Amino acid sequence: KADMHLHSLYSDGTAGVRALLDHIEEQTDLDVIAITDHERIDGALRAREIHASGSYSFELVVGEEVTTRRGHVLALFLSERVPALRPLPETIERIHRQGGLAIAAHPLAPLTPSLGRRSLLALHAEEDPARRLDAIELLNPSAAGRARRAARERLNDEILRLPAVGNSDAHVLEGVGTAWTLFPGTNADGYRDALAAGATQPGGSYWSN
Repeated sequence: KADMHLHSLYSDGTAGVRALLDHIEEQTDLDVIAITDHERIDGALRAREIHASGSYSFELVVGEEVTTRRGHVLALFLSERVPALRPLPETIERIHRQGGLAIAAHPLAPLTPSLGRRSLLALHAEEDPARRLDAIELLNPSAAGRARRAARERLNDEILRLPAVGNSDAHVLEGVGTAWTLFPGTNADGYRDALAAGATQPGGSYWSN
């Protein structure tokens, strides 16, 4: 069970990274998480240091929510920050060069920068696999994520056929783990393998944060 879209005080979240890790350990049943602050990974790197020195039962992935010229993209399994406000295909290629995964965050949402239908279709038609998305966030219980949920599900079912994930997009501790991705396995490698195989299933409790 994974929640790969979490924010901390390093961007617009309300909790420090240690408090976030402790909450996940004590209050959730998550197996894998990613900290994905806006336009930075220093919080995620600090969280990785704390995680490595503790006895946490879940795995942590370094991520970033990147603002492209077309909207937000989740970048997972990063070793360095991906610059903001670059063209969408270039951003995805930069993520893949690091061995990372690129996921459309709350696509079609009108309330926050998000990939629209035209951008998603252009990526679907992209010949270079290095410039294609690895997955799409279909379930996101935030105000932005709830908007146009049916439309994004229909677009993915009928045309895109990308692996589907759910994430909480939590900015407060109470939101962590309120949406998730189920996958075979219990670690970060299993999550990556499940996306490659299209073996993920989004779920959530639809709590609004």
